[in-house]
Amino acid sequence: MGSVRTLALYDALAGYRLTFLYSGLFHDDHTARLITLGDEFLELEGADKGVRGKLAFVMVEAYQNILRHRVPLSRELEQGRGRSMFLLRSNVGMHEVSAINPVTRQDAIKLTEALAGMQGMDPGQMKQAYLQGLQSEKRTERGGAGLGLIEMSRRSGHPLRMALGELDEDHKLFALRIMIGRTPKGKGGPAEDLELQREVVEQGISIVCRGSLAAGEQEVLMRIIERDLDTDLAQSNARMRAFLAVTELLQNIAPVGEGPMIVVSRSSSGVALELCAPVEQASADILEAGIREVNAMDDQAKQRRYRDILLGRGQDSGTVQLGLLDLARRRDGPINAGIVDHGGTRFIVLKAMV
Repeated sequence: MGSVRTLALYDALAGYRLTFLYSGLFHDDHTARLITLGDEFLELEGADKGVRGKLAFVMVEAYQNILRHRVPLSRELEQGRGRSMFLLRSNVGMHEVSAINPVTRQDAIKLTEALAGMQGMDPGQMKQAYLQGLQSEKRTERGGAGLGLIEMSRRSGHPLRMALGELDEDHKLFALRIMIGRTPKGKGGPAEDLELQREVVEQGISIVCRGSLAAGEQEVLMRIIERDLDTDLAQSNARMRAFLAVTELLQNIAPVGEGPMIVVSRSSSGVALELCAPVEQASADILEAGIREVNAMDDQAKQRRYRDILLGRGQDSGTVQLGLLDLARRRDGPINAGIVDHGGTRFIVLKAMV
């Protein structure tokens, strides 16, 4: 992914304190990690237990719906245009959860009818419909009476929004968006989520996290990356060290505005870890100098400088260089990084194959 597309993705996800996008292997044990990620954010926000419970329920239900209801596809389609996607976007008092899944055309009709039937229901009617669904003999392993949809809408306090996208002659993409808290003004809907999914497919994106992360949120993101990328422990550890190098760099460059964005993607070349972050001019100058200096070093010089920083020796810019050096030591050739002017702001855009 080039810097132009990286910055375009950064802009496309603007307007939120935290954005987490996942289009990876959809392990079941990510469910608990997603709950922790949302809870960490809400704890910092100071949200009450009621809001925290609603968001946790909706996130789990949306993610589990992907696990339970996505239809089997050919490998090429499953990893391409038919890829599932989970998306969490949060601001103070406002949270959006989106899920995109391939479904049969017959299921698409049923989902459309189920959601249409829920329009205009008040909370009492939804509760009654949910209880009737529990007693219905028509329930199946694939959801039957649409209980999950009813309960998500009832708990969120907002109507569910959906859109359908074309996939092939037998399947459609089903996009669902659930709101919690106040309704954002001027924001798009599930049709825009389908457009984002197409970009995710084109760029081979597995994970995106945009926004300044607290330590607990960083830990959750690291564990998701670790679980998703490799069964090979040595390779997984190397990628975790690269992620930690990026977080070390972020701690020392003090991103401004809406914070940094970290992207994990796959291609025929391997797995890429990308960083895009708006910075003050002073930090941009230090970063540019650090990138030039690190790229001018041979392997031995990189090792010496890295040890000097760890031992507290050398110039003050060493803390910024530490992350750059750690990434540089893990690759052949120069660091693929630079400072870019974008929208009147200076951005560091960095890409490392890990």
